[in-house]
Amino acid sequence: MKIEFVDFLGSIHIGVKMLITENFAFLPNNTPVSLQNLVQGLLEVKISNISDNIIGSLVVANSFGMVVSNVISSEVLEQIKQVDLPVYQASEFFAFGNVVLANDYGGLISPIIPPKIRKTISDTLNIPLETKKIAQSDLVGSLAFITNNGGLFTPLASEEEISEIKDILHLQQVGVGSVNKGSEFVASGMAGNTKGILIGRETTGIEIMEITRCFS
Repeated sequence: MKIEFVDFLGSIHIGVKMLITENFAFLPNNTPVSLQNLVQGLLEVKISNISDNIIGSLVVANSFGMVVSNVISSEVLEQIKQVDLPVYQASEFFAFGNVVLANDYGGLISPIIPPKIRKTISDTLNIPLETKKIAQSDLVGSLAFITNNGGLFTPLASEEEISEIKDILHLQQVGVGSVNKGSEFVASGMAGNTKGILIGRETTGIEIMEITRCFS
């Protein structure tokens, strides 16, 4: 499993700009060819280009389905559907990438999401979802980055809740840390899957050590 430093046209918030699962990646239309080639080669995914620059915040996805915000345009929605997976677009506004944390085995869903749509989200992703906060925050998708194997959690999270989440998501290895010189919103500076991890260019050596431990 390889780790690469990247930026997106100068932005270190790569987790906001792109969405990656085990099998596919959504990248904005203006993604440089060099970055597209890196994503495709390192992560072994099929790339789909879309007309949205913050897809990582607006959509949560795994190998089985996608849940998208109601602010996603009809054009982008049609582009997303080209992956040929179940897609659920909620009528309420939520940046689902920030309030749902999911892999192919399980997930956390923020209590701010209405109970009436939680089952639909669970069914679309084809995983059980636990209603839970991280570090007393509703931003469960922002304060952790996970793959099917490992997870990095904000230093604000307690050992007890990380241990519980590890079991919920069936993770082999977890840890606490930051990205991009101290950002606690680790998902904003990371993207990847079990084959490789992309991290923002400002991530320090100490931060890299913990990331490597969590995902190797």
